[in-house]
Amino acid sequence: MARLRRVHVSRGRYFEYVSQGKGPATLLVHPGGPGLTYHYLRGLLKLANAHLRVVLFNPRGVGHSWAPESPREYTLSTMAEDVEAIRRALHISELHLLGYSAGGFVALEYAHRYQSHLTSLLLCATAGSAEEIRQSNRNALAVASPSRRQRVRELTKARAFDSPEYQQLVEEIFGPFQTRFFKGTSRDWKATKLSAPVYRAMMTRSGDEFAVDGTLARWDGRRYYSKIEVPTLVVVGRYDFFLTPSVEMSDRIEPAHLRVLQRSSHRAILEQPKEFLGTVREFLEDVTGG
Repeated sequence: MARLRRVHVSRGRYFEYVSQGKGPATLLVHPGGPGLTYHYLRGLLKLANAHLRVVLFNPRGVGHSWAPESPREYTLSTMAEDVEAIRRALHISELHLLGYSAGGFVALEYAHRYQSHLTSLLLCATAGSAEEIRQSNRNALAVASPSRRQRVRELTKARAFDSPEYQQLVEEIFGPFQTRFFKGTSRDWKATKLSAPVYRAMMTRSGDEFAVDGTLARWDGRRYYSKIEVPTLVVVGRYDFFLTPSVEMSDRIEPAHLRVLQRSSHRAILEQPKEFLGTVREFLEDVTGG
């Protein structure tokens, strides 16, 4: 198993990471959540070889990485700056940036700000705007049973977002879109932890899981699509609630290639690991010349 390391960057920031392979090409992986540790993405380390280094890291406030004092500092722009700081500190000259779920939001923001430092972009199980997240949430709620929708309305009115009943309802409603084919026995998933402060700061300050009222509330990365010129891979599960945003993303990013995994929802890397890793490997071999 890859050894846990720490990279120090400017202004006293530091980030936990694991690394495997030699490079010169580097696949830098940003986990989602927002607030999840990198562990559920450890399968990507299998892609490492003598020519490709794979680096997984915990973003700010996640695991034992550096954490800012104010929740207002958990933004996509500051996280994109963190990615650039890590790139410089690890001396990455050939950067292939993979963002999974909310990590894809950061990857889009990075591509907008630092595209000249990118070799390729991999957007996995992700969306391009806060409005698309809200619409995906509404779609999931719309197909829930009438009794579940009614109970969600009642608990929302009571603002009982931290109650076990509300949390269980949310899990049941999103299950078909997040864990449809997931067995729940993955060692990597069991090792994954969520930083609640990061998640709440960015996604839902109120605790309402169907709203997006954190620092992400007004974000719209779709305006970056037409300016992306590096080779781009979009991977999404057939039952992922981000399927429609992913299809639009691939249509509007001119150099993008779309792969839809037919027996996956949001956790495609754990639901169809061989197919997911094979897709990423094939793309990287193509853009790196093997």
